[in-house]
Amino acid sequence: MSDANTSRQGLTVRLAPDLLDRVRRIAEAEHRSASAYLEQLVERDLAARDEAERVVRVFVDPALAGAAEGMVAREADEDAARHASRAATLDRLFGGD
Repeated sequence: MSDANTSRQGLTVRLAPDLLDRVRRIAEAEHRSASAYLEQLVERDLAARDEAERVVRVFVDPALAGAAEGMVAREADEDAARHASRAATLDRLFGGD
């Protein structure tokens, strides 16, 4: 027996017959076993959860230190319409109020 097989744990999963049939058909179409397909689904879901929980650090330009959060400063040569458009875009991107 190889090391890869001895380090893996087994798990019994109970599925409704129609769900199991669908899993088997998908696995067969992908030339893999139903177990390998389910393992891939679990790995994919865990990776997505890890990504969703990842901490994102935002570094602020020192020139912006102390600026009110959520405020978009108007640039010197920027008209009101352009400023409003830029502020709305940043609000959508960063989820401001």
